[in-house]
Amino acid sequence: MTAIIILNWNGADDTIACLQSLADAKGDFRVFVVDNGSADDSLSRISLWVEQNDKISVNILPLDKNYGFAKGNNKGIEFAATYNPSSYLLLNNDTEVLPDFLVRLQEFSDSHPKYRVLTPKINYFYDKNRIWNCGGKLTFGFRKYFYVDSVDSDVKEKGHIDISFVTGCALFFYPELLDEQSHLFTERFFFGEEDFEFSIRMKKANISMACVLDSLIYHKVGASTGRLLSTSKIYLHYLNRFINIRLNFGILKYYFWVFLNIPLLLRHFYKSTQNILRTVKLVKCIIVDAQKKDSVTQDDFRRLMLERSYFKFKL
Repeated sequence: MTAIIILNWNGADDTIACLQSLADAKGDFRVFVVDNGSADDSLSRISLWVEQNDKISVNILPLDKNYGFAKGNNKGIEFAATYNPSSYLLLNNDTEVLPDFLVRLQEFSDSHPKYRVLTPKINYFYDKNRIWNCGGKLTFGFRKYFYVDSVDSDVKEKGHIDISFVTGCALFFYPELLDEQSHLFTERFFFGEEDFEFSIRMKKANISMACVLDSLIYHKVGASTGRLLSTSKIYLHYLNRFINIRLNFGILKYYFWVFLNIPLLLRHFYKSTQNILRTVKLVKCIIVDAQKKDSVTQDDFRRLMLERSYFKFKL
């Protein structure tokens, strides 16, 4: 049995649509919906849908607050582990699946047992012939997606692609990758970076990963983050990444990596602020923060993304 973990936060419409698509899916699986402290009526609406639909087995785990993506999924995995699944699949709530997507993953895994992490091909929901990604490749702290924004006919490989980066959008894996608490992700980062850190860890451990090309899902990309402040969003992304690289690559490689990224930071921040002085302050601030912090907490996220009180200077 595959335990499918779906994290919900104020997203009942998307979660129910995802469940409806899973109701037509083939294969041996059980769904675990983790409500990450929703502040709306998501929990009651999803619970009602589950009561009224018996085509799939669904368990709901209500959490007392929003623990973020990594910790919310870890709690869901820990809960699902009590059912002794043979494999797990983390699935974004803003995805919809084809009926055979899971059996395609399971069949590939059965015939290629060396691969312990899999992902389906992920296409855009609103442009279903266009690819969001087929996994990707990690090279010295940089990520490159395979076939991003290409169309299906552009894919040259048959069967699968060997990958070294996988997103948390659709992540199939086996229990031996869990730690002693039945956790998969680091909880250093409240929002973002967990899949990047996971992929670095898998590469270091020589864990084989693949994108299974005949397994397909659709993703409503960016629905949950589109309204966030762009400068703060850039800052959060790079702060997460800088901390992750520092903790995983050693100090000399880290400073070389920072040096390579400074022009990119200057360009991104200037584009969002249109102010050279603020741009320089932001770059200096992120370098200092990344050196002294080992995590980006929920409080950091709140002050940076919601309250806009993180910086001592005006954005």
